[in-house]
Amino acid sequence: MEYEQMIATVRQRGGLGENEAVRSVQAVLSVLGERLAGQEADNLAAQLPDRLNGSVTRNPQGRRWDVEEFLKKVGDREQVSNADQVRQHAQVVLNTVAEALDDDDRHDLLAQLPGGITDLFGVPTPRG
Repeated sequence: MEYEQMIATVRQRGGLGENEAVRSVQAVLSVLGERLAGQEADNLAAQLPDRLNGSVTRNPQGRRWDVEEFLKKVGDREQVSNADQVRQHAQVVLNTVAEALDDDDRHDLLAQLPGGITDLFGVPTPRG
C-alpha cells in the first residue's frame, strides 16, 4: 500500500481531515512500534510505505502496555483527549495497517500483542 493510499483510507474510514489522518497514523505507529519487542518493529516498518518508516519507534525490549495504556499513549501523541475518538482512530489505523501487511508479518505482529490491542486491528487473532 502506498503512502497516499494509506492516508486516504484512514481519512475515509475515520472521517478525518488530511492533517488529522497523518497525525493519527504517526501516533499509532509510534506507540505500536514502541510496544513491539525484538526485530518486529523493523519488520513492521519494512512493510509500510517508506514515508512512514520513521514513524515506527524501535525499542528492542518492547513495552508491556495493556490496551488502556496503549490508547492513552496514542491520545497523548495524537493530541486528542476524547477516549472514544482515540479508540476509533487507533482502530482505523490498525485495520489499515493489518491490510498492508502480508499474512506472515501480520501473524507475527499480532502474536506479540495482548488481546485488547489485537482486537483494535479488527482481524482474526492468530492461533498458536
